[in-house]
Amino acid sequence: MTSTSALPHPPSMSENDDPFYLLLRQRAVEARRKQGIPLSSQAATSESWPQRLPAPPSSQQFRDIVERHVPVLIQGCLDDRPQLAKWKDTAYLQSCMGPERSVVVALTPDGRADDLVEHHESGREEAVFALPLEQSMRFSELLDRLARQVAGNSDSIAYLQSQNSNLSVHEYGDLSPLLRDLEQTSEADASLRSDLAWATEAIGCAPEATNTWIGTSASRTSMHRDYYENIFSVVRGYKEFTVFPPSEACFLCDDDEYPIYRYAEHTPADAAGKKSLVLKRDADGAATRWIPIDPTLPKSAPRNAPYVHRDLNADAQSSLPSRPHAAHTKYGYALPALTIRVHEGEALYLPSGWFHHVAQQHDHQLVAADPAPVNRGLCLCINWWYQIWDDVALQLDEMDLASGYTGNA
Repeated sequence: MTSTSALPHPPSMSENDDPFYLLLRQRAVEARRKQGIPLSSQAATSESWPQRLPAPPSSQQFRDIVERHVPVLIQGCLDDRPQLAKWKDTAYLQSCMGPERSVVVALTPDGRADDLVEHHESGREEAVFALPLEQSMRFSELLDRLARQVAGNSDSIAYLQSQNSNLSVHEYGDLSPLLRDLEQTSEADASLRSDLAWATEAIGCAPEATNTWIGTSASRTSMHRDYYENIFSVVRGYKEFTVFPPSEACFLCDDDEYPIYRYAEHTPADAAGKKSLVLKRDADGAATRWIPIDPTLPKSAPRNAPYVHRDLNADAQSSLPSRPHAAHTKYGYALPALTIRVHEGEALYLPSGWFHHVAQQHDHQLVAADPAPVNRGLCLCINWWYQIWDDVALQLDEMDLASGYTGNA
């Protein structure tokens, strides 16, 4: 089993610590060691975690991987789809989709769709859950917007991120030309299929969704978890997942509900003024629970500090002051998050229930233009969501109960 390097020695136990959460922290350490999960990203790097497969697994091998329920990187999942090599050329994507075909795109001012943001209204400031403006546009316009984002010349951030099996369902636009590139002929019955045969056979059913994600490094995805077995393949650029195992849900502070807002276009009264995106409260006044922390930032960062009584991962020189434990300060007990970078040609198996924050980096593709070359780089990915097994769903529920976690992120 993989060695898991020791955590930094925190200051000795403080009267500010809660004994129950210290016990949960120790259980989290033991759970990571039992599963061969490193205790820090530094240890993950030295131990070559997660496991990397040089080729797609057999269905039996993948079934075993799902049962172990830890992330795995897989090389070459799409090597048998030669048309996808053409996706590395943005001009090909534009030609393939044609001049008139439209897609629905998420727009935000800062690339943070489905995230908590500070909102000023009626003289007060509060954290709200911000949904993006969803706008239909021609695919060619999306590519132009993304090029402006790469150049830093965009007043809003666009991201094709619809999650309704957007390659096969036309509710949010028509991506059928890209689906045809993904499809291959089944050896069994000569039908066209866009799934991963070894995964479908292992799980026992076809994927519930097949999505493509097209954006730039300006977009990020806040911490959450999905109840699907996720296979996430990078075609261009790279993705960086920051993850926690399901057994550590109790430290992530999903306790409060936040009012749901959505970005909408605002046209200033002055006709010369530019349109901007502003937050509007959802008509039904709904609210949702959400994880407020950002695991890519230090625990002392302004976004995280309200949820930390002290940082138990830090040494005695930590700049974060200690204060008494409170019901909302559980993040201080959390073990370090783990980072997984997924490069072009790799796929990440992200097990159901694993919490993840996602950042991304587009590639570079300089195209001649007047007066200067244009970088038409993209981060372009495909993922498949497979149904969770009943026994796995039960295990996740049992983990939540064992840790006292009652959230729904």
